[in-house]
Amino acid sequence: GFGSMLRALGAQIEKTTNREACRDLSGRRLRDVNHEKAMAEWVKQQAEREAEKEQRRLERLQRKLAEPKHFFTNPDYQQQCHEMAERLEDSVLKGLQATSSKIVSPESSDGRKRPGESGNNGTKSRKRKCFWLGLEGLDDCDSSDYEDDSEDDSTHASDGSCPSG
Repeated sequence: GFGSMLRALGAQIEKTTNREACRDLSGRRLRDVNHEKAMAEWVKQQAEREAEKEQRRLERLQRKLAEPKHFFTNPDYQQQCHEMAERLEDSVLKGLQATSSKIVSPESSDGRKRPGESGNNGTKSRKRKCFWLGLEGLDDCDSSDYEDDSEDDSTHASDGSCPSG
């Protein structure tokens, strides 16, 4: 009956070999003792691992510093690179000399104005300059702007302040 079935089933079940949950004679679990042994081995081998890691790093650095196996030697290309570097240096020097000499005329600045602004600065912008500078007598600025538009436009545009202030 049922007892013979249990006996047959018991023979089929594998018995465990894991004894880590058991305790030794001093009362400590075998799992903890085994972990301590493994940790001691790991600490002993730590110096070896560090040395291997440093050696791999040095080898990698040596590979990077080693000269490449492929050499590109084309005299035409090298001559072109040299000439281009000289031209670049010359053009930079010319540009620096041009900016340091301050040869900029008011006519050249007209090309940089915003589209929609006319060649002469209108009275509107001069009003704002006088207003934001905090000068008194804005009416004087306005009246002088209307009178001197055609005559002193270049002096008003470059000056940036009201003639009455």
